[in-house]
Amino acid sequence: MTKWMIVVSGPALVEDIRCASADVISMQQAIRETLHTDLTVDRDIHDDLSHVDVVKHPLTRNIAAKLADVQDEIAAAFANHIPVQDTEWTKLNAFSTIQDIICRASNRMLVGLPLCRDPDYLSLNKHFAFNISKASRIINMFPFFLRSTVARLLPSVRRDIKRGTKHLGPLIQQRIQQDAENGKDWSHRPNDVISWLLDVTEGQQRSLRNLAIRVLFINFASIDSTTTNFTFVLYELATRPEYVQPMREEVEAIVREEGWSKESISKLHKLDSFIKEAMRLSPFGSFGMMRKALKDFKLSDGTVVPAGSLLTIPLLAMHTDANTYPDPDTFDGFRFDKLREQEADNAKHQLVSLDSSYFAFGHGRHACPGRFFVAYELKMMLAHVLLNYDVKMANGNGRPANWWFGYNCLPDLSAEVLFRKRV
Repeated sequence: MTKWMIVVSGPALVEDIRCASADVISMQQAIRETLHTDLTVDRDIHDDLSHVDVVKHPLTRNIAAKLADVQDEIAAAFANHIPVQDTEWTKLNAFSTIQDIICRASNRMLVGLPLCRDPDYLSLNKHFAFNISKASRIINMFPFFLRSTVARLLPSVRRDIKRGTKHLGPLIQQRIQQDAENGKDWSHRPNDVISWLLDVTEGQQRSLRNLAIRVLFINFASIDSTTTNFTFVLYELATRPEYVQPMREEVEAIVREEGWSKESISKLHKLDSFIKEAMRLSPFGSFGMMRKALKDFKLSDGTVVPAGSLLTIPLLAMHTDANTYPDPDTFDGFRFDKLREQEADNAKHQLVSLDSSYFAFGHGRHACPGRFFVAYELKMMLAHVLLNYDVKMANGNGRPANWWFGYNCLPDLSAEVLFRKRV
């Protein structure tokens, strides 16, 4: 309702987008024009990508080292937020419950104890994403020449940043001082997002406000997407009991043989496939891989996309293309596990793999840098549910329909799920 977009369809033209250089079509400029975080957060947020570097490198490298902590937080958060009693069913709002659990688990990875359990800090991170999205939708309703004025009248994001700086500032200041006194290799230096950011920033990048913004943005990317995806997964699990036992048996067999580790979780192929199939049929919306043309951009079929245009791919249409996926509108939880067994390239069909027919995490060099951590987190959470709970929808009417607004897709935020201790 607020802009024209050019939809580029088909594997060949998607490959054109993937291969184009950033000075021709830009993901960052598309995000700037869509979310307007340069107006609501900081003008440098799209130019200084230190937070993206942290997710791409040290966070991903430290998945194995931090896995036990994250698993411990998942178990503690489930116990706190899903208070089941024996074999009695407990009814809970699915989305808000999952959001609470993921907020804790993600922050156990990022900032550790005790901050990952601080109620005010958790509330801040849950609302930060909502406030950015709300502000961007309001700003998009106005013509370009009014948008900076409108942004100044929307203070919620700025209040969130001030609140985040209050929580994170003392930790950041203390870490900077410890690094100055002892160097970056001092004994017991915390292995967390603050240390990782200090390793890749300098000068003005190290202001308390700037570093707090980076931590909030990493949370924004992690919590919002993972909550949405796991809620989709939970709805499928609660309405497809035929998948429960095969996945439970896979988890039990691998854990019994190898215990919990990055390597053993990578072998949960059925869980990986179930999550990937849920995300195939319930993506974030109709479109993906949005880019802005900075120059006239000629596609391989001869079409010229004028400079200044927004271009995107038809994400849902390509995920349900019968030429790629047999019976594409039917949920087949083990679809990708069966493809693994049929084809020699075993890694091709795993959740984090990138190809020209599956775009839940994007494609090419701008694919989601946090997808590896997200995949492990999703699988650990699904494994925890399978081993500890029985689940079903509270309404008895089957899987709740997805909510669509514009080209965006969300799980039903009002749907309730019944949990009980596994029988």
